Amino acid sequence: MAPKNPTPKNTGTSGNPPDASIPLPTPRLELPGLSRPAGPVARLPEPHHPAQLPSGETLPRIQIQDLIPAILERASSGNPHPTENIRHYELPAQARTLLPAVNAEGLRVHRGRIYAEVQYATTTTVMVDWDEGAGTYRAKLPQEMHPSGPALHFDPQSNTWRIGEPADSGVLIESAVHRPAVIPQNSPPQALASLAQSDTTAVYIDTRHYVWDSTTTHHHGYVVMHRKMRLDDTVGPLSIHAFRDDNGSFVSVEPPTHPIDQPAELLPAWTDRDIWNLYGLQGADITRFRAEAHRTGRKPQWARVRTERMENTYLFDELRRWLGPDMDRDMFNRVLDHQKRSPAQWVSHLESVTLHRSTPDPQSPLSRVPTPDAPDPHTPSPHQPTPDTPDSHTPSQHLPTPGIAETTDTSPAYGHQSHYTWNIDNQDSHGYVEMQRKPGLDDRHGPLTQVAFPEGTGLTVVRPIKYSANHWAFPIYWRDIDIWNLYRIDGEDISRFRLDVAFYGKPPEWASQREFPSRREQLMEYLRLWTNLDSRLKSREEVIARFQPYNLSISQLERLVSELSPTGQFNSRINDELPAWAQAHQASTLVVTDPKVFEPYLTEIHAEIIRLRNQGGGTSLLKESLTPPFFHDLLLRCGFKINRHGYLYRLDIPAVFKVDNRTPFDIARSATLTPSTSSVGRSTSETAVSTMFSLKTALKLANEFFDATGSHDTRTKTGSETHHTQSVASQTQSRRMMFVYLLDTRNVEVVPGQDNRAYNSARLSQSPADEQSRFPSMKMEGHVSSPPTGLAARRVWLVKSDMTRAATVEDVYLQSLAQATGSSQNPADTIEARTLSENLNRDDYDALIEGVAKARKRVIDLPAGQDVFSTDIIFPPELISLF
Repeated sequence: MAPKNPTPKNTGTSGNPPDASIPLPTPRLELPGLSRPAGPVARLPEPHHPAQLPSGETLPRIQIQDLIPAILERASSGNPHPTENIRHYELPAQARTLLPAVNAEGLRVHRGRIYAEVQYATTTTVMVDWDEGAGTYRAKLPQEMHPSGPALHFDPQSNTWRIGEPADSGVLIESAVHRPAVIPQNSPPQALASLAQSDTTAVYIDTRHYVWDSTTTHHHGYVVMHRKMRLDDTVGPLSIHAFRDDNGSFVSVEPPTHPIDQPAELLPAWTDRDIWNLYGLQGADITRFRAEAHRTGRKPQWARVRTERMENTYLFDELRRWLGPDMDRDMFNRVLDHQKRSPAQWVSHLESVTLHRSTPDPQSPLSRVPTPDAPDPHTPSPHQPTPDTPDSHTPSQHLPTPGIAETTDTSPAYGHQSHYTWNIDNQDSHGYVEMQRKPGLDDRHGPLTQVAFPEGTGLTVVRPIKYSANHWAFPIYWRDIDIWNLYRIDGEDISRFRLDVAFYGKPPEWASQREFPSRREQLMEYLRLWTNLDSRLKSREEVIARFQPYNLSISQLERLVSELSPTGQFNSRINDELPAWAQAHQASTLVVTDPKVFEPYLTEIHAEIIRLRNQGGGTSLLKESLTPPFFHDLLLRCGFKINRHGYLYRLDIPAVFKVDNRTPFDIARSATLTPSTSSVGRSTSETAVSTMFSLKTALKLANEFFDATGSHDTRTKTGSETHHTQSVASQTQSRRMMFVYLLDTRNVEVVPGQDNRAYNSARLSQSPADEQSRFPSMKMEGHVSSPPTGLAARRVWLVKSDMTRAATVEDVYLQSLAQATGSSQNPADTIEARTLSENLNRDDYDALIEGVAKARKRVIDLPAGQDVFSTDIIFPPELISLF
């Protein structure tokens, strides 16, 4: 009997959805027509067949395609012979880091695939699948339907797998690795339903035996399939209802209890496929889901999001069905994506949302308004409280209490931002900004007045609290906006928050701190609030200045928070004194003799560098929090160096992107990429070459260089790029296609503009007006130090016009020569001639890159539709060894 998949751990409770890393059973192929019993009945798992369903999901963000012919031939030949070399199946180190932790059986389960920790000289990770004949797991390649690798046995002492026959331990593999599901006695119906749902696996239909009308599209997404004539029940039932999964395969499901060609009476915003795709429900379970959600206004707790749907794309669609089914999908997704929450957090948020029951004309909620005169009509509010939302927190008694404000909670009905006017500088004592509906508009455009909190340069609409003149709010020095800044609560929640603080003198457990760009910022905001209960709240700058002399790390700030007393002081200290250990640490940072002192800060500064560089702007809170001498030593410790011009540079930036009008054939023939005749100044040790850290920004710049009319538009560029553009324009007035190149800058001096603006601002302010140095002025710009002879051509990669793949200019040039096929005309000359004759022939170069990939030469695969930054690039090895 084939084993059950590894048992998921930490399946969660009714109030806490399982973590995104919990695996569902591995998909498998079964006979057509099989379906699970109706209703939420728990059942044991069915036999597992070692077949891998097609999947478009991949582990790494960026795939490096460097294929080995022998492996591909073995994978495509149907597994004629097993291969015993386990190294052929080893996962790259980058992919291994993206897998979840090893479970008690030495396995990692990710998106339905199983990976084993194998002890072979060193511990490595390989994909595995169950082999019925061998009665154990075998190593497997991602392209294979059946495992071709050596058989493995489990070593419980080391919690790893080994090659060969297992030692006689008296324990069967089935009992050591595969445990049957245990259903507790007297389990509640919700638990049984959840278990039944988790054990449900897809039943895929063999389309060779069925026909269907592909031109008919039913409202709920069902496909009605009929068995072909002259076939009997051995191939499946006479007719089947099915859904198509994301890979295009047909999955058999139970027939619905309502018509399939019109919306359901309950929850019309959902189709049956929506519910099946996200929760894995079908048939009677869908009917139960609709009835319970309609009755309670909330998602049933027994309906759990499938692990393979723990992605924001699916969760945003579900949240839109609950909160605003009539809202524009792209508009709604942009707002939610702006909050930078993880899928697990959105799943948790899904448990608390309530059903949007009103059906007025679609209105966009107000949020984050840039200015009253230039509103953004595509930015709705992520904060949408509902008047009849039940309180998900522990109830508290709101009794009239001396010293606590009488409050009135008003739930806002949002209107489009363009329908209101306001003065962002006119705030009341609690930080509220009042917004007035424009004259001539009625209630269909939103309420007459609304209130909002300023956030950066924009606004977020909130539920207000109206304080009575005879009462005051405790703590009296806290404003509502101060509480909202840390906890993102408003309305009645703020009133309840103040009441709990008055009674207990500590943060309520039900109030969770919001996400901040960095943990340090969150801790600083917490200390700003809770160290000033009985005095005026200090500004952010004052709080940073208080703790800066101590050079505290994240863990030390967390320790400070844990030692904070209800009075806002630290244990056994008075006034503003910090604990003795903080003072001792301060003394150790005045003159650093042990480099290990910097280790607690390295992870934080590296994360901050990437965040600031990729967003192209911002200030360094870490720099503000540390003394200048200590921070200067930290910069040198984390990899920065200072060149002879006084600018910070690094040697560990793997790649940058360059826009150039030279063809890849030019670069390949000369075997070097020489600096442009228009120098961008003296910012690097040698000749400075302007590059970008963002691929999308580089592509946009290339399009600005070469506009649709063939002219060179320089109006949007400043600084060094304007100078470079004008130089290019002076060379030629003809239409010239601009290429985007990826430069291999490993061990090459790179001066990042944003890094210097954030960490080396003193050097920039000292630059005289007549200095020849032109420092990187664009948001994503950096300068590469190039010798006069230029960078070697092997460091230059041509990027496809759709930003999905790159190949070296040498391989692109050789691929063009390989297409000669006896012709006297050189294909490279022909392609280049079309480029020089004012033709936008990007397809020719894209085809050459694809040819390089088909020839199994080195290419870099890039994620489609996403921006790629310098630190995302991982280069394939130049030499390939099969051993």
